[in-house]
Parts: sequence; structure tokens; C-alpha cells
Amino acid sequence: MYCRRAHRPTVHFLPSSLTARSLRVTNRTARTRTPIAAVAIAAVSLLALSACSSGDAGGGAASDTTPISFQLDWVKDSEFGGFFEADEKGYFADEGLDVEFLDGGDVSSTAAVIAGGAAQIGIVSNLSRLIDAIDTGADLVAVGALYQTSPAGLMTLPDLDVTSVDDLKGLRIGTDESGTADIDTLFRVNGEEPDYEDVRVGYDAAPLFDDQIDAYYAYVTNQPIPYELQGIDVNTVTFADLGFESYAGLIVTTREFLDSNRDAVEGFVRAASKGWSETIDDPSATAELTIGSYGADLGLDEDSEVASLTAITELVQSDYTKSNGLFAMDPERIAGPMYDALTASGREDLPDPADIFDTTIVADAQD
Repeated sequence: MYCRRAHRPTVHFLPSSLTARSLRVTNRTARTRTPIAAVAIAAVSLLALSACSSGDAGGGAASDTTPISFQLDWVKDSEFGGFFEADEKGYFADEGLDVEFLDGGDVSSTAAVIAGGAAQIGIVSNLSRLIDAIDTGADLVAVGALYQTSPAGLMTLPDLDVTSVDDLKGLRIGTDESGTADIDTLFRVNGEEPDYEDVRVGYDAAPLFDDQIDAYYAYVTNQPIPYELQGIDVNTVTFADLGFESYAGLIVTTREFLDSNRDAVEGFVRAASKGWSETIDDPSATAELTIGSYGADLGLDEDSEVASLTAITELVQSDYTKSNGLFAMDPERIAGPMYDALTASGREDLPDPADIFDTTIVADAQD
């Protein structure tokens, strides 16, 4: 039994030696929230850069095609496999698009890249990052959401089954900076003040197995995979399962680009939806494509990529997408539980959802 201690979160930092283990993955959680001022500065710099290089986004695309630089929010691994399928199968080309994939492994703010014009379309990790960028004046609009359920959540050992925020009270939770913000929000959206020990462990779950922590902040499609592949049992739970809802993997462009190139954006969404439909049908084939081509220089492990992508396909689908198409965003869900979570995170004066979410693109992209 875990003893629950009533106190505000206490932050502890574990020695770096505790995180040196052989079981490692490409960590999706290794992306802390970018300070709002930094987003604004980056956007201005990138705008100047794009002004100097306008017309080159497609790498010499033919005049009858629209060049699209598509900014990923991580390295070119299988989590973007559906987009790679759309490219490989010619679905983007069928829409008159020449798509270039921009690696996001070293990008601190994809929102700034898009707002600055260095990418016409891109992935913004979650709603909070989109809202923070818009708060700086970035004129961004989300036209779709890859993840209907955010993969952010917790990993625990089998003897701890987390089914509500009450199960987390007093526990030692291994986090990074963004994890702390998410877990605080999780408590508050459930009407509770944060009550846990915040233990900074970096981006390795090893302290969980060393009894240094009770739960580990993770992407459930990522960090648990290498342990599960070695037959090590773990439990996972998404924050959505605990009452903290957010779309993730938002497909974002600028209002200016959307207004001037609506057909291209619609075509991008339609082609990407076809690619992701193929990935859902055969994750193994998409993982093979990624490993052999788009992510060939990453040294990706096939078993890990297949397992991760299989888990991802479960989160990109929902009852809503089955009725409205992949990437569809539910206005009621945004204005309800998702905005409730943003408010619980301390964000104020939130914009009208209708101003920053265009739900008509996915609808119009349906064949």
C-alpha cells in the first residue's frame, strides 16, 4: 500500500547516475515548454528567414504544384508514418502538392517555425503550446488533430493501478518540466490541489524500477515499449483516462496561408488521411517504410517502431473520427473539457475556439 502524504509537490532531483541504463528510447517527452517570449523572438527571426528564401520551400517543385514545407515536431520516426505513406504512395502529388518533411528533433517551437513562415504547415504538439504561441500574437489556426487522445500519461509497475487522481496523492512521480505542468493540471482539472512529490528524473524510466519513484511521466506510445518488448510488465494510463483531455499532434498553419491556399491545405489533409488509413490497416508496413527511407539515418529498431506505431493507431481513432474522418476535431469537446483543462493550467483570456480551430477543412476533405 502506498502512503498518501498531504502536502504541496516537493521537487527532488535524482543523481544523473540513476538514469544511466541500457533501456533507452527516442524520448518524445524531452521537449519542455518553450517560454512565451522565446516563441515570439523565434517567429520574428524565422519570418525574416522565410522572406529571404520564399519560393524555395518545395526544393524546385514544378510550377503546377504547390510546395509545402511540413514541420514535424520530432525526428522522422514512425509516429509520422501516415504522412510518409501519403508521400510514398503519391497521395500528396495527386493533390498537386510537393511536400518536404522538416525534421523537428532540434526545434524548440514548431509553432514559431510555422508562424514565421519557414513551414507552411506543421505539427504543434498539444493545445497548450498552440495557445501559448497565439498568446504572443502568432496568427495560427489548427485544421486537424492527429491524436484524438493525447499519448501523455503515466507508467507504473504492475502493483500500482492508477484509475483516478486520488491514486496519485502522495506518490513520488518522476517528471521533467513539462511533466510537472501536466500533472499539476491533472490535479486541478479534477478539483484538487497538486499533492505529490515531484522527482526530476530526466528522460529515462530506470528510477521506476529502482524504487526511486512510484510513477513515471511518459508518452504511453513511447517509453513503455522497450520494457514491454523485453517481457517486463508495466501499467500505463493516459491523462485523458484521468480527466485531463487534450488533442495532440495538431495540424497547424497560418491564417494567411489558409486563406490564400485553402485548396492546398484541404488537399494536404485529404492525402494525409489516406496515408494514415493505410498505416492503421498495416502498421508494420509503415514502420518498414520509415526505417528504410524517411528515418533511415536514425538507426530505428523495427520491433520498437512497429509496437509504438501500433499503439499510436489506437489513439488517432475515435468514435468521432469514425463518423467525421481522421483528424476531425469536435467543437464541443474543445470548448468543454479541453478548455477546462487549459483554464486549470492557469491560462487566462482564452481565445474563442472558433477563431483558432477550423473544423471545416477535414469535413470538406472527405471524398
